[in-house]
Amino acid sequence: MHLHPLDLFVVALYFAGMTAIGYYFSRRQSDQASYFLGDRQVHWFLAGISIIATLLSTVSYLAVPGEMIRYGIGFASSLLGFIIILPVVSFLIIPFLMRLKVTSIYEHIEVRFGFGARMLAATTFVVSRIIWMGLICYTAAFAITAMTGWSIPTLILVMAGITILYTAMGGIKAVIWTDLFQFLILLSGAVVTPFYIAFSTGHGPADWWETFSAAGRTEVPVFSLDPTVRLTVIGMIVSKVVWDICTHGADQVAAQRYLSTSSARMARRSVLVSASGNIVMVFLLLTVGLSLFYFFFVRSGLPVQEFQQQIAHGADQVFPRFIASNLPAGFSGLILAALLAAVMSSLSSGMNSISSVVVTDFCERLGLLKGLQGGLLLARSITVISGVLGALVALLVSNFMQRGTWNLIELMERGNHLFVAPLGALFFTGFLFARADGRAAIGGFLAGVFTSMSISFSRELYGLERPIGFVWNLPASFVVSIVATWLLGLVFHRPAAAAARPA
Repeated sequence: MHLHPLDLFVVALYFAGMTAIGYYFSRRQSDQASYFLGDRQVHWFLAGISIIATLLSTVSYLAVPGEMIRYGIGFASSLLGFIIILPVVSFLIIPFLMRLKVTSIYEHIEVRFGFGARMLAATTFVVSRIIWMGLICYTAAFAITAMTGWSIPTLILVMAGITILYTAMGGIKAVIWTDLFQFLILLSGAVVTPFYIAFSTGHGPADWWETFSAAGRTEVPVFSLDPTVRLTVIGMIVSKVVWDICTHGADQVAAQRYLSTSSARMARRSVLVSASGNIVMVFLLLTVGLSLFYFFFVRSGLPVQEFQQQIAHGADQVFPRFIASNLPAGFSGLILAALLAAVMSSLSSGMNSISSVVVTDFCERLGLLKGLQGGLLLARSITVISGVLGALVALLVSNFMQRGTWNLIELMERGNHLFVAPLGALFFTGFLFARADGRAAIGGFLAGVFTSMSISFSRELYGLERPIGFVWNLPASFVVSIVATWLLGLVFHRPAAAAARPA
């Protein structure tokens, strides 16, 4: 497909706007405190929106409609997890984080478990976030190449290059302000598609749902004792709860947003904004999937069951194909900009957070910095390097996906969530088990990683005919990490006097 000049103009305007924001804030950077935390004066609303834009990557923007089309409404049950997530994050995690007064949350790991545990946590975060950046960069290129005909490597280099430019220049404030505009673009793209389909077909959500139900896509098992069942309601809720608690508590990308606000009260407001926006966006994306299913069903002229089998295999490509072939000039450019916004908001946040961890947990801790200006230059250099590494991972993922059978949801769940729960468990065991020392914590972390890898790659590692359902990756590895740390803490523990002091 060749984009209309109006679409190209919309995309060019988006690129120019992001770069201008980076340049504007580059003139306001004086030291690491402003570069990484915005002098702890970031508005709570902006921090909350930034979390949504960061964590709602292109993977979600494409994969949620694709998941809806291929497998039905099961993914929607994850939204019920917010009933548990909101109070836990707001009243347990946030007050604890805000008391720390740190730049990197892994500084606390050293206080509690020692230097080795801090290095392990920081290294794990850096490696996992570089993989994450590669995954989301690939998914964006995967979608956009279907719309434009541009090659995946070219798209990866363009997206990464522009994101590196404005992120390295402007620091956390540039990241947060660009996240606001990118979220608005994401929201617009998710609203335009269902409205356009309703207008063009003359049918709305009631008819969409009736057709979807006839295809058997509205049924999902509540629970199953069979671990190879791909997705259940209970499994999705538990997986969502564990992911959010671990991400908000032990992932620098999310924690950095809260640490950049002025108080725990402001940070709690950010949590409410983030949760509300997340629910709205996921609901809209599920509606996009529902409307796309109906749109292409009407076009196909096939019986609904036959159509369902036909569209399932290429479900992740349905949204990009619709954008490329059906939207009028200008609207295609808007949603293309939304796809770019999804990946670039995640990339920019990942780069800035990786830089903050490398500078704080490695360079400062090892005494490698010599003055604030040198530190600021180093921070920007590491931002650039992390972006380049993310782009290289994206190229490797592209090669893997050409030969694999996973859809985008499985790619993210199996490939990106290997360390999320073990890292979260490492953080939480610090105040759950007062007697456990660094050896117990590291042992528990490694046990969790082993569990996570065993579930994510159960077919490849153990030759299972049906892989274990990916929704059990996070809960199982979290529980194993916690239990293993407790058991090892019975053997490897701190002196009684140290255990009596607050962590």
